[in-house]
Amino acid sequence: MLKICLCSDNHGDMDSLQQVLSENPACDYYLHCGDSQFSPDEIRPFISIKGNNDWYYDYPRQLILEIGGHRILMIHGNGYTYQMDQFARKARSEHADVVFFGHTHSFMDKVFSGIHFINPGSTFYNRDLTSPCYARVYFNDDGSIRVERIDL
Repeated sequence: MLKICLCSDNHGDMDSLQQVLSENPACDYYLHCGDSQFSPDEIRPFISIKGNNDWYYDYPRQLILEIGGHRILMIHGNGYTYQMDQFARKARSEHADVVFFGHTHSFMDKVFSGIHFINPGSTFYNRDLTSPCYARVYFNDDGSIRVERIDL
Protein backbone atom coordinates (compact mmCIF):
# COMPACT_ATOMS: atom_id res chain seq x y z
CA MET A 1 0.00 0.00 0.00
CA LEU A 2 1.20 3.51 -0.88
CA LYS A 3 0.15 6.54 1.17
CA ILE A 4 -0.07 10.00 -0.37
CA CYS A 5 -0.54 13.26 1.47
CA LEU A 6 -2.44 15.52 -0.93
CA CYS A 7 -3.19 19.19 -0.32
CA SER A 8 -3.97 22.36 -2.23
CA ASP A 9 -4.81 26.04 -2.06
CA ASN A 10 -3.13 27.13 1.17
CA HIS A 11 -2.70 30.63 -0.33
CA GLY A 12 0.34 31.71 1.64
CA ASP A 13 -0.67 30.00 4.90
CA MET A 14 2.49 28.13 5.92
CA ASP A 15 1.04 27.11 9.32
CA SER A 16 -1.51 24.83 7.68
CA LEU A 17 1.19 23.13 5.57
CA GLN A 18 3.32 22.62 8.67
CA GLN A 19 0.34 21.05 10.43
CA VAL A 20 -0.25 18.71 7.48
CA LEU A 21 3.40 17.64 7.58
CA SER A 22 3.39 17.12 11.36
CA GLU A 23 0.26 14.94 11.07
CA ASN A 24 1.79 12.88 8.26
CA PRO A 25 5.42 12.07 9.02
CA ALA A 26 5.55 8.87 6.96
CA CYS A 27 3.93 9.25 3.54
CA ASP A 28 5.32 7.86 0.31
CA TYR A 29 4.44 11.09 -1.54
CA TYR A 30 3.63 14.67 -0.56
CA LEU A 31 1.75 16.37 -3.37
CA HIS A 32 0.37 19.88 -3.69
CA CYS A 33 -2.21 20.84 -6.33
CA GLY A 34 -1.19 24.50 -6.57
CA ASP A 35 -1.84 27.95 -5.13
CA SER A 36 0.67 27.59 -2.32
CA GLN A 37 2.11 31.03 -3.11
CA PHE A 38 5.49 29.74 -1.89
CA SER A 39 8.64 28.67 -3.71
CA PRO A 40 9.39 24.97 -4.23
CA ASP A 41 12.12 25.18 -1.56
CA GLU A 42 9.70 26.65 0.97
CA ILE A 43 7.11 23.88 0.61
CA ARG A 44 9.52 20.95 0.40
CA PRO A 45 8.88 17.96 0.66
CA PHE A 46 5.73 18.73 -1.35
CA ILE A 47 5.89 18.34 -5.11
CA SER A 48 3.63 20.98 -6.62
CA ILE A 49 2.14 22.20 -9.85
CA LYS A 50 1.31 25.80 -10.74
CA GLY A 51 -1.94 27.26 -9.50
CA ASN A 52 -3.55 30.37 -10.92
CA ASN A 53 -2.11 32.39 -7.98
CA ASP A 54 1.46 31.04 -8.16
CA TRP A 55 2.61 33.90 -10.38
CA TYR A 56 6.19 34.17 -9.16
CA TYR A 57 7.27 30.55 -9.22
CA ASP A 58 8.25 28.26 -12.04
CA TYR A 59 6.08 25.24 -11.34
CA PRO A 60 4.90 22.96 -14.15
CA ARG A 61 1.26 23.46 -15.23
CA GLN A 62 0.66 19.73 -14.80
CA LEU A 63 2.43 16.51 -13.94
CA ILE A 64 1.81 12.94 -14.98
CA LEU A 65 2.60 10.48 -12.18
CA GLU A 66 2.66 6.69 -12.29
CA ILE A 67 1.75 5.47 -8.80
CA GLY A 68 0.36 2.14 -7.64
CA GLY A 69 -0.52 0.98 -11.15
CA HIS A 70 -2.43 4.19 -11.92
CA ARG A 71 -1.63 7.05 -14.25
CA ILE A 72 -2.38 10.32 -12.46
CA LEU A 73 -2.89 13.74 -13.99
CA MET A 74 -2.01 16.36 -11.37
CA ILE A 75 -3.30 19.78 -12.42
CA HIS A 76 -4.63 22.82 -10.59
CA GLY A 77 -7.89 22.60 -12.51
CA ASN A 78 -8.73 26.19 -13.43
CA GLY A 79 -10.36 26.05 -16.82
CA TYR A 80 -11.76 22.55 -16.23
CA THR A 81 -13.22 22.17 -12.76
CA TYR A 82 -16.72 23.39 -13.52
CA GLN A 83 -17.06 21.37 -16.74
CA MET A 84 -16.48 17.77 -15.70
CA ASP A 85 -17.00 16.35 -19.21
CA GLN A 86 -14.13 18.52 -20.52
CA PHE A 87 -12.03 17.61 -17.48
CA ALA A 88 -12.59 13.91 -18.18
CA ARG A 89 -11.60 14.42 -21.83
CA LYS A 90 -8.41 16.14 -20.69
CA ALA A 91 -7.62 13.20 -18.40
CA ARG A 92 -8.28 10.68 -21.18
CA SER A 93 -6.05 12.66 -23.56
CA GLU A 94 -3.25 12.15 -21.02
CA HIS A 95 -4.20 8.45 -20.61
CA ALA A 96 -4.89 9.14 -16.93
CA ASP A 97 -7.38 7.19 -14.85
CA VAL A 98 -6.96 9.45 -11.80
CA VAL A 99 -6.92 13.25 -11.50
CA PHE A 100 -5.56 15.16 -8.52
CA PHE A 101 -6.69 18.79 -8.67
CA GLY A 102 -7.44 21.87 -6.59
CA HIS A 103 -8.77 25.34 -7.43
CA THR A 104 -12.38 24.91 -6.24
CA HIS A 105 -11.58 25.01 -2.50
CA SER A 106 -13.99 22.08 -2.07
CA PHE A 107 -13.19 18.46 -1.24
CA MET A 108 -14.15 15.91 -3.89
CA ASP A 109 -13.74 12.15 -4.20
CA LYS A 110 -15.80 10.86 -7.10
CA VAL A 111 -15.64 8.86 -10.27
CA PHE A 112 -16.93 10.63 -13.35
CA SER A 113 -16.88 9.10 -16.83
CA GLY A 114 -14.53 6.37 -15.63
CA ILE A 115 -11.97 8.80 -14.18
CA HIS A 116 -11.36 9.07 -10.41
CA PHE A 117 -11.28 12.78 -9.49
CA ILE A 118 -9.75 13.73 -6.14
CA ASN A 119 -9.65 17.28 -4.83
CA PRO A 120 -8.23 17.66 -1.31
CA GLY A 121 -10.05 20.93 -0.70
CA SER A 122 -8.20 23.92 0.72
CA THR A 123 -6.00 23.98 3.81
CA PHE A 124 -6.82 27.70 4.08
CA TYR A 125 -10.59 27.99 3.52
CA ASN A 126 -13.23 26.00 1.70
CA ARG A 127 -15.82 27.79 -0.39
CA ASP A 128 -18.51 25.31 0.64
CA LEU A 129 -18.05 26.62 4.22
CA THR A 130 -16.73 23.29 5.54
CA SER A 131 -13.53 23.13 7.60
CA PRO A 132 -10.19 23.58 5.83
CA CYS A 133 -8.93 20.15 4.87
CA TYR A 134 -6.55 17.93 2.93
CA ALA A 135 -6.61 14.30 1.80
CA ARG A 136 -4.78 11.09 2.49
CA VAL A 137 -4.93 8.88 -0.57
CA TYR A 138 -4.14 5.18 -0.28
CA PHE A 139 -3.22 3.12 -3.32
CA ASN A 140 -3.87 -0.45 -2.23
CA ASP A 141 -1.98 -3.46 -3.51
CA ASP A 142 -5.11 -4.71 -5.30
CA GLY A 143 -5.26 -1.49 -7.39
CA SER A 144 -8.10 0.09 -5.43
CA ILE A 145 -7.93 3.65 -4.13
CA ARG A 146 -9.16 4.87 -0.76
CA VAL A 147 -9.44 8.58 0.07
CA GLU A 148 -9.71 10.12 3.53
CA ARG A 149 -10.72 13.72 4.11
CA ILE A 150 -8.76 15.18 7.03
CA ASP A 151 -10.12 18.40 8.56
CA LEU A 152 -7.68 20.89 10.03
